Amino acid sequence: MAAGGHTGDGGRYDEGMVAVVRDFGASALRTCWAFDPDAYERHYVRADVPESAVDVAGLIDNERYGFVTRDIYDTLHPASYRYTVRGFDGIEFFRCFFEDSRVGVLCSFDHDGARDYARLDERLRAFAGDDPERLTPE
Repeated sequence: MAAGGHTGDGGRYDEGMVAVVRDFGASALRTCWAFDPDAYERHYVRADVPESAVDVAGLIDNERYGFVTRDIYDTLHPASYRYTVRGFDGIEFFRCFFEDSRVGVLCSFDHDGARDYARLDERLRAFAGDDPERLTPE
């Protein structure tokens, strides 16, 4: 395990968050992680997705730059930053942050067609409600 990382076996909110993401992506869901500036926690990895194929600690470290860019975007644009989608060969990554919190969610999906990521963002925000800090990795 990388310094500052926690792969864990899921937290007390894992079933709820995974249910929200799985409802959105169905069988295309590959992975789901929660992270903050200091740690990360695995909530879901599909059985056929080898974790060793990706440097998870490095990937999460890269996504943490989003805490900085979110703050910058919020000063550059009149609308608040919501989420980022990245496309790779056969895979899409979705990352979102919750307002006024230092908690993020990173999910990956098989690329099998167009998805309405704004809908996933809305569902995750509804799930987190007034307490997104509950998703902070343990």
